[in-house]
Amino acid sequence: ESSPKASAVAGADKEIRAINDAYDQQRLQLERQRLESLARLAERQSPAAGAVTYEQLFRLAIANNLFIDAAKTAEIVVQKGSPSPTTLGLANFVKIIAECDRGEHEQALQTLRRVIDASDDAARNNAAKPTILTSEKIELCDLYYQRLIHSSKVDIAKQAFQLLKDRVRDPAMVEFVNNRLNRLNLVGAKAPAIRGTDLDGKPFDLADRKGKVTLVVFWASWCLPCASEIETLQQISEAYRSKGFQVVGINLDTLQDDGGKAERVLPNVRRFLIDYNVTWPTLLNGDGEKDYAKAYGVTAIPSNTLIARDGTVVQIDLVQKNLESTIALVTGE
Repeated sequence: ESSPKASAVAGADKEIRAINDAYDQQRLQLERQRLESLARLAERQSPAAGAVTYEQLFRLAIANNLFIDAAKTAEIVVQKGSPSPTTLGLANFVKIIAECDRGEHEQALQTLRRVIDASDDAARNNAAKPTILTSEKIELCDLYYQRLIHSSKVDIAKQAFQLLKDRVRDPAMVEFVNNRLNRLNLVGAKAPAIRGTDLDGKPFDLADRKGKVTLVVFWASWCLPCASEIETLQQISEAYRSKGFQVVGINLDTLQDDGGKAERVLPNVRRFLIDYNVTWPTLLNGDGEKDYAKAYGVTAIPSNTLIARDGTVVQIDLVQKNLESTIALVTGE
């Protein structure tokens, strides 16, 4: 059962989410109307002025997650071309994500191939490059990555990020793409070892859990999305326990920017576990063999890894959309 504090927090969160969701829906409707108005304006303008308007339209679509709403406009710009490489680049990105959102993941991969080939041709001809910041490129590529992973399209994600790896040269982009590929390449491989002592002082060895389906959850006490997922994970853990399903937590409080030794972070970690009535084994991330985050390629949280009964990684970074259905499949439900 949930603790009184956890139940109260969950109840308050639910009411706040309901209010925020209602206002978000109204705001998004206004944003959709703005996209339509900008599209009509761009159609009347000269090519140069239209390119500026289209760029604003695509940036708004990206910021508000309105890819399908902007897809028709993006298709028009891609087909007709644009005097602005930046506008054309953003149009192609909106097109790729809209295809993912429609479930057309293979088509999105083909679009990415075409964009990369066109970029190579432009480079050979010394054509102007899009003026998109590296941080923006990383954010856009991560949106694509999340779309694929949350739809359980790991094989397509591997192909897409291998294509990017073969092309990117910017050091920050290289690091980002390599990090994502390292994580993707876990799927189908033997799960890295997790061996240590949990916060109750009990020895833990993932190898001893072979025969069970294990979800390794990486989290931190300061991560609000991590907190919001706890209740869902508790419910799923209880529902599938009889099927041989278990959760193991890896706390990353020691990786805070200001540094954190175990004795310094433990009070907050223990308080979090008590407040949310977390009952599964939890280990602190450490150094060397105990740097579980590094072994699992985790560079952002919340993050998780699903391990089959034979010790093989079968999925990464499950979310509410595909969490329970994937666990049901792997446990044989």
